[in-house]
Amino acid sequence: MLNGDDSRAIAPTRERIRNAALTLGWRPNAIARSLSLGRSYAIGMSIPLFSYPPHASMIFGAERAAEERGNILVVTDSSDSEERLQSQLLRMSDRVDGFIVASASISSPTVSVLEQARIPFVLLNRRAAGSHRSVIGNDEHGVRLAAEHLNSIGHRKVAYFGVNDEIDTAQRRHAAFEAKCEQLGMTLHDANAIRMVTAQDDVQERLARMLFGDPSSAPTAIFADNLFTAANVLTAVKGLGLRVPEDVSVIGFDNAPIAAHLWVPLTAVQMPNEELGATAVETLLELLAGAVSEIDLVVPTLPTLVLRESTGPPRASSDALRAHSPRPASASSSAAQKHE
Repeated sequence: MLNGDDSRAIAPTRERIRNAALTLGWRPNAIARSLSLGRSYAIGMSIPLFSYPPHASMIFGAERAAEERGNILVVTDSSDSEERLQSQLLRMSDRVDGFIVASASISSPTVSVLEQARIPFVLLNRRAAGSHRSVIGNDEHGVRLAAEHLNSIGHRKVAYFGVNDEIDTAQRRHAAFEAKCEQLGMTLHDANAIRMVTAQDDVQERLARMLFGDPSSAPTAIFADNLFTAANVLTAVKGLGLRVPEDVSVIGFDNAPIAAHLWVPLTAVQMPNEELGATAVETLLELLAGAVSEIDLVVPTLPTLVLRESTGPPRASSDALRAHSPRPASASSSAAQKHE
């Protein structure tokens, strides 16, 4: 049992053995255990960005789950680079038992490489083309909560800011938002759906054209499909001299503690990120043990909506918005026509 396999011991026996080992100061020899059992008891985990706060929660949940099962977690940051992701995983493949991959795109060639090399892996918070085990949250439910909130406080014309559809979570969130807006009778013009290459893309000029262009389609609220994009939108709104939520409401996806400390505290969807990380570890360990698990495993805990000051009733009219613009309406209109 002390070598990490406690499946044959009943709970009281396991506890007595562990307590005796602690009293005697016994520690397992990791190298000997690995050689005897053919396992390294190490799990690799690749995430897109260390700097994205919700990833920290996923890592926390994964690390705790790995530790409870006698494993260590080795985490790398792919920097959203497919080349870097593939290089990292192949370099680590002889040092870990398998991988949790949270940084694969839908058409990721790395997934095929892992499969061909017969390296065990589980996708986290994303899916890829083909049939691969993945652990995801109910992003669609979170998006519906956001749209329903905006609708409930009076917003009928909305905008969407998000990253491109090559990322599974972005694709599902965009599709869910469009569908929910249509169901609720909310207007989301094509011109009001901005897709970015990265969440850090400069959006101020596009936001200006959207808000100060055609009054018939100017949104009163903006949904951002991730926390970085929401912060980016808030910065752009401030740069245009507008108020949140008096001139435009902003709602984001992926809540984190920092969301409460932006220049306007952000209303955001809270995903069960710790549970996602823990479930990914459990799924990978089941796979390593030969168990058959679901291809797409959606964690049962549903997202929630954390209400803060960035959302409120819509402005009375487009005139009210333009009154706070740092540029004359005519100049804004000319700029919008120039870039169309």
